Amino acid sequence: MSEVEKKIDECINEIKPYRIYTSQADFAISVLNEIKRLVKDLNEENIQKALGIVAELYKEAQPYANFLPTTNANLKFIKDWLEKK
Repeated sequence: MSEVEKKIDECINEIKPYRIYTSQADFAISVLNEIKRLVKDLNEENIQKALGIVAELYKEAQPYANFLPTTNANLKFIKDWLEKK
């Protein structure tokens, strides 16, 4: 498992407890799983798709940064990693 996949799993684990409060948590988890799938099969198209998804998710996660600090940091890491690819 790559470092990025581990970061994605950390995000999922941090978000899971919020599933009982909001459906946005379920949506975020499904999006993170999609990013993980794209990262496992890196090619130019998947990098661009994943980067777009991560950038949007990172933007949407900003209001919750105090509640999800690991997710916030990991999304930034993943976004930066994808931009270097």
